[in-house]
Amino acid sequence: MNIKDDISLGFIYIGTIVGAGFATGQEIMLFFTQYGLYGLIGIFITSLLFFIFGYFVFKLALENQSSCIGDVLLPYTGKGILYISQITVGVFSLAGFYIMLTGCSAVLNECLGFPQFPVSLALGFLCILWLQRGVEALGDINKLLISIMLVLTFGIGLKSFISGADIWSRLDFSYYQRGWLFSAIIYFSYNMTLALVVIASLGNYTNKKKAALGAAFIGALGLFIMGSLLWFITTIYYPIVSKAEIPLLVVARLQGSVLYLSAIIILLSAMLTTAL
Repeated sequence: MNIKDDISLGFIYIGTIVGAGFATGQEIMLFFTQYGLYGLIGIFITSLLFFIFGYFVFKLALENQSSCIGDVLLPYTGKGILYISQITVGVFSLAGFYIMLTGCSAVLNECLGFPQFPVSLALGFLCILWLQRGVEALGDINKLLISIMLVLTFGIGLKSFISGADIWSRLDFSYYQRGWLFSAIIYFSYNMTLALVVIASLGNYTNKKKAALGAAFIGALGLFIMGSLLWFITTIYYPIVSKAEIPLLVVARLQGSVLYLSAIIILLSAMLTTAL
């Protein structure tokens, strides 16, 4: 059984959602970590929603061999609503692209002293050149970058567990904060907006319609693993990172130069996958 297409589509799905906010730990901390173990349940529910809705959109895209969001939405919305949604999503996506490039250049400027504007411009051209190779190239780069992110995030998590503070005192249900479920749903709905645009454009990636199920599962599983790792890391160091702009970098800096460099690579990979 050939699952190459399932894996490629699943990794593109992950790469779309795992942006700067996710990779830094800021989003995970805001939407999940502050709720303790309820936050971990929230990550599971969010991942389940990503699986269900991801499968639905992948299925529509592959059945219609769609190349844009209009091919998927038109039968359900009509031309009027579709026109408005396309403009809205277009502006949203373009802004997201610029934000990711700016984020990459800001990280490189702060950590390595590279000038921001030339770096942003160069990365923009690199994205364009890479995408000219087609959607298969998008799948290849996502598989590479997401794999790197998973390994490095796991390394930081393992080091946090070995050298971190006592996590067990904070992992209990003895306190309850309202809003954890609503927070999880808000996180899902916000991120699914961008994912919808990307998934809808991948309908002609393969003729294998059954790839929808595998792609949705791989995407949701990857997001659950990465989200759980970041929840774990930010939970251990919550008193230190609760007010930090980039929690992952703060934690990695405490663990030495090698993991600090790893955290920088994670951030750059996350922003590049989303930009692409």
